[in-house]
Amino acid sequence: MAKKRKSQGLMIAKIFIGIVLAVIAYLGLTYGSMLKEMDAAASDYSRGDMEAALKRYEAVEERLRGFKVPMTKIDGLRVISARDRHNLFLNQARMLYGMRQFNDATERLEKENEVSGVTTDSRFFLMRGNINFRKAVTTYQQSQKKDANLLEENLLGAEDSIKESLQMYPSDWDAKYNYEFINNVRKMLTSKDSEKVKLLMEEEAKPQTKELPPELAG
Repeated sequence: MAKKRKSQGLMIAKIFIGIVLAVIAYLGLTYGSMLKEMDAAASDYSRGDMEAALKRYEAVEERLRGFKVPMTKIDGLRVISARDRHNLFLNQARMLYGMRQFNDATERLEKENEVSGVTTDSRFFLMRGNINFRKAVTTYQQSQKKDANLLEENLLGAEDSIKESLQMYPSDWDAKYNYEFINNVRKMLTSKDSEKVKLLMEEEAKPQTKELPPELAG
């Protein structure tokens, strides 16, 4: 009887190990395919086709969400490395940012919070600050009543996001430049200098964007 139980135990152990190895093999193949798709998205971006790049990133995300670790509710997004997941969400946000779909870009950034509960990557805060800046200026430009107080309030939110990015990564020159730029714009507003405020209406009155090629996002 004892031998029979031992044999059954060994059989169950072998089956379990087999399942684990199969999952690891499948995930490895999926992971490799995902990285190739992200490289292809980078090529699409380098050719100026942001829509095609975005579709590839979205397809990768959908595939990872569809993968489930057996006997759990854990999907592929929670299994891959945090850095690759960050790049996946950030690059989607960058594509949407470049297409001026700011709300959708923000939604992509929030996906990391849904997975990890908290974002500790400084690039997310920099990207969020850039998005909030563009949204603030666009709203100001398109409104009939030019509310400088509302614009200043919105710019302060963008500035705070970039400040958080700098606290995490003090040597990021893009973040430093953008922080100083937005801070100077707010000073223009509070100085009530109407001629300086007009700079907001000009194309060059924007912070340095983080619209980097995806291959440089890592």
